[in-house]
Amino acid sequence: MKYKKLSDLQKDIETLDGKWELSPEHEVSCRERGLDKEATIKGSLVAAEPDALVVSVTVQEELDSNPQWIGTASARAGRSRPIRRTVTGLVKLSGRWELDEKNRIAFSVKRGLGKYDTLTFQGAWEVNDNHEVVYSFESKQVLEGRGKKRRRVTRVSQELVFKGEWDISEKNCLTYLIGVDNDSAFRFRGTFETQSILAKEGEIRYQAGIEYKTSRGAKRRLKQTIVLFGKWKLSDDLALSLELECANGKRSEIRVGTEFNLKKLQERLPLLPDEVTVNLTSTEGDPLGVELVLTKDLFDGNAQTFVRFRESLKETAVEAGVKIPW
Repeated sequence: MKYKKLSDLQKDIETLDGKWELSPEHEVSCRERGLDKEATIKGSLVAAEPDALVVSVTVQEELDSNPQWIGTASARAGRSRPIRRTVTGLVKLSGRWELDEKNRIAFSVKRGLGKYDTLTFQGAWEVNDNHEVVYSFESKQVLEGRGKKRRRVTRVSQELVFKGEWDISEKNCLTYLIGVDNDSAFRFRGTFETQSILAKEGEIRYQAGIEYKTSRGAKRRLKQTIVLFGKWKLSDDLALSLELECANGKRSEIRVGTEFNLKKLQERLPLLPDEVTVNLTSTEGDPLGVELVLTKDLFDGNAQTFVRFRESLKETAVEAGVKIPW
């Protein structure tokens, strides 16, 4: 594709009259309407940003000066051919990240006037030790050499790392917020591995099924287990959260609401003498379909928080006509 400058392509990126596509080899392309085979832009994946996909593209830039004259006839006629050079650079495609109905990663490229082209990533994702969603894939790379091996194609392993924060705000739904304004988010379709979570184990386990394709195009199904490991904490105002350790020593919190499980308080079984069960809710109070079993260890020597929690529990228990274990 010919541009006077690579920066012109970035300015026009949302108004191009074409369709964005993602090949099985993870090559991004935009094709002119009406031209079935000629691609106007081809690019390779570089990085994922909150509301953008960064790709590397190569264009032919037109230089404004020093025209080259071709042949005597052309010179007499006053016709000239401008100098062009091949330039490779980065271009950002604006849009939003999401998951499709098969829990596959998808990126909707913004094309202006409220129109989008959806790029579906056919492979499987995973969650790394830093609680980040990672998409790994292989791409083709052309290597220039010398002699008989001047040009060869090799396969290179790459990955897109999505920076975000985890959230539980809907029943049986785990969400990974990517965009600052929450337009980009992975809302996983699945279920909690257990409906009763032990706070002392410090983790949430969630299962989500993925339908994906291998690098050779074979269809596969995978049950992916997402493990969020951290420490449950109660703030001074009794707000409950799971604190996660993330990359570079940073921490993030999954904040939830609580509702005392009076049925378990009344039955007292199968709880141990120092255990209390609370139903987890969203911060707005909507039930999440999972309960958390608390013990005194959660307070980690914070006597004031323990006293406030016990008084709050006692008040609820008295209203229900039951005794508390603490």
